[in-house]
Amino acid sequence: MKKALFLAAALAVTASVAHAESFTPITDQKVIAACGECHMTFFPQMLPQATWKKIISDLPNHFGEDASLDAETQAYVLNYHLNDAADVQSTRAAKKWMDKVDLNNPPTRIVTAPRFVRKHSESEFTRMWERKNVKSKADCVACHKNAQRGIFEDD
Repeated sequence: MKKALFLAAALAVTASVAHAESFTPITDQKVIAACGECHMTFFPQMLPQATWKKIISDLPNHFGEDASLDAETQAYVLNYHLNDAADVQSTRAAKKWMDKVDLNNPPTRIVTAPRFVRKHSESEFTRMWERKNVKSKADCVACHKNAQRGIFEDD
């Protein structure tokens, strides 16, 4: 009986994760240290290479903050994101994040990516900022408890 209950629970968890949008968790300590100090480490598959190049190449002007890194670390972080960008990978999540992306006019940030916009209505997005536990637009974990592990619930 215990085996059957355990198996049923394991299948339920597997099924729920299979329906979630998932990314490979970021375990690279250099990337975590460089990016995770200020916000959650965002998954390269969320944006195309052109966007990552623009974001990471201009860290002194990182969305109103100076996020400068030494040249070696910046090159490392850029290379990490370019190698797994949405337009490079063929994972389910990368394909979803590339859907409707115009590579001639790529999104400038995750919140302007077509996938993000489709998943977060304007009214929902506004309500999110009214919640006390949402600290910033980079605070995905406030609503998606497993975001840092690469799991976003699919509705």
